[in-house]
Amino acid sequence: MNLATLYRTQGLAAVQAELAAQYPDVLAQLNSLGAAAPPPLLARAIVGAVCADDQDNAIAIAQRLFPSVPPLLPLRLAPMAALADYCRARGLRHKVVLAPQLVKITPPSPYTMPFTYMTEAAIIASLPRAQYIPGWDVVIGEDNTLLRDSGYLPPDVATHAFLTFYINKLDCMIHYAPAEEVFVDEDVLFLSTPDNNVGHWMIDFLPRLKGLDYVPGGKAKVVVPLGMHGRYMEMLKAFGFGESDMVICDPRKRYRFRMCHFYRPGQATPPNPTHVQFVRDGFVGDRHLKIQPGKRVFLARTQVGTRLVANHEEFAAFLEAENIVSAELADLTLEQQHELLNDAEIILGTFGSNLFGMYLAPPGCTILALMNDLTEDVCVAPTAHMLGMQHEIFLCDRAPEAGVKRYKRDTNVTIDCAALRERLAEIPGRYRVAT
Repeated sequence: MNLATLYRTQGLAAVQAELAAQYPDVLAQLNSLGAAAPPPLLARAIVGAVCADDQDNAIAIAQRLFPSVPPLLPLRLAPMAALADYCRARGLRHKVVLAPQLVKITPPSPYTMPFTYMTEAAIIASLPRAQYIPGWDVVIGEDNTLLRDSGYLPPDVATHAFLTFYINKLDCMIHYAPAEEVFVDEDVLFLSTPDNNVGHWMIDFLPRLKGLDYVPGGKAKVVVPLGMHGRYMEMLKAFGFGESDMVICDPRKRYRFRMCHFYRPGQATPPNPTHVQFVRDGFVGDRHLKIQPGKRVFLARTQVGTRLVANHEEFAAFLEAENIVSAELADLTLEQQHELLNDAEIILGTFGSNLFGMYLAPPGCTILALMNDLTEDVCVAPTAHMLGMQHEIFLCDRAPEAGVKRYKRDTNVTIDCAALRERLAEIPGRYRVAT
């Protein structure tokens, strides 16, 4: 009987027993091959070691396959399930609270793209005694089941914090599970954080706070890891959350909650208008935003190291000559960002999360994305239109590769400064400026 059939008919415990029984032979084969052992054999050995509870060997073998994995123990083998299936099987709350919505955007300018798409449904689920491992954006059920659609990324996308190893044939995962468990006798809202990415924090995580609208009494503490990015905490405070409203979780421990409410807002790329407005309201509150004619701001992303301006000396001279303010949002506090952007007429920058500075800008502001591919943007442009702003694309030439390149779109650009000057001069006359 193969393992998949054994799992289906007799359960995970039977699979673990079988793999533990096979482990001595797998380990002997691994040792005989030494450094020549192929990756599939290393993978079998990792799984066998965990099932046989040979923990030290499990992480040592894992580090041969994944050299950057921290040596954190213990490891466990866990089943996976979809959130809806898990809740249905246990009679738990799982409710669609925002139905899919048709979004159609017809921009008034030939310099951008139209958009037509359906948003994903937003779900609220309530999971008694659910677990959380800080550093991993995955909700874990009471019985150790990993809820595969609870994170903003699939759980088989490796975290930098510890070992996660997906076993496709079994739809199970080996992962680090801190031995020390802390029980929190509270109702909480699962918030978590991304791995040092402020853009994803804004569009994928802050919308989870809307889940409090669907929590009985509208009150629950939010779950975040210890040592999260300082800008995340700054933004949470802007949304009205202090440390007394949080359960701050030590990454050396595993947490279990009396009741864990989880709001799954759905895909943020392309965005849901409800969540765009929710984040906007959280940042802006009752501030009065009004365009100052002629105020133009360039938002750099030098610290990110991707999609940089290749002809940077020429471009810096252009910005100075055109009286365009240049800033790195990462260098500014949130209050300083408000002061910079709350009266901007035009915000420009190479395509990326730096342009989410628009959440602090006034209605009627124009967002000008400097990029080399019209089709790359499925988030910035529709977000701008949902915020009552104009969006335009200024096409640039691809430059030779430099710096960090994680994705196809991470190419540097060469900017035609003369053509950009002409475009910037046209924009105020193309749109009615908000007053």
